[in-house]
Amino acid sequence: RHGNDDEGGADRKQPQLPRGLARMLANQVLLNRALWLMALNYFCISLLRTSLSDWSTVFLREAKGLSMHTAARCLFTLETGGFAGSLVAGAVSDKLFNGRRGPVVVLCSALIAPALLCMLRAESPLLLQACYAWMGFCAFPVHVLLGLFSREVVAPNMSSSAGGFVKCIAQVGGAFAGYPLGRLQQVAGWHGVFLLLAGVAVLSALAAAPLWSTTAQAAPLRCKQGTVADFEELTKSMQKSTRKTKSL
Repeated sequence: RHGNDDEGGADRKQPQLPRGLARMLANQVLLNRALWLMALNYFCISLLRTSLSDWSTVFLREAKGLSMHTAARCLFTLETGGFAGSLVAGAVSDKLFNGRRGPVVVLCSALIAPALLCMLRAESPLLLQACYAWMGFCAFPVHVLLGLFSREVVAPNMSSSAGGFVKCIAQVGGAFAGYPLGRLQQVAGWHGVFLLLAGVAVLSALAAAPLWSTTAQAAPLRCKQGTVADFEELTKSMQKSTRKTKSL
């Protein structure tokens, strides 16, 4: 008996993803051009942010001769600039661009490159701190807005899948800031590293440029017993029936 039960359990079909859900994931997420562009931008921004967080102390001490205390202050200004930039970027995208995230993502991504190039020439600790504050002001808002942006270009029931998709690609970008970047530093020095990072910043802006005019998908407003559209349709049908009754 137990043997038959085991055989019957083995013959049972494994649970599969419903065809409708699989098709929706493919159309809304995997074949969504806007999400792939966001993922490429997110890849670049995550690479930049992780590089600045992980390698700044080594760079500032080796290339600029700063003390540990001063290097830590640069990282503090990076985070502080990111805090301010995130607040400003959200307000600008809502008020100035009417809820469009694309323009802010493009502008912030492009403005990272000049600060990276400036760091190669800067020697003053104050100027270096200003560069880090500017990079935080520009890089962190992109990270914040892309999480929201990715959820706005798909159907509401696919928003978490879209956010997870672009975040997954971003994690790959962060991983490239480890051994690959360290290997590049050994071969090309810090000059080569920062030239590459500046190119990555430009690439991130170019990837997001086609999203300049992209707006959020309109999600149906839901009432307790249905959507607003259902309520309006019901109201129209009641008005028609009232007219017929009056005509009789």
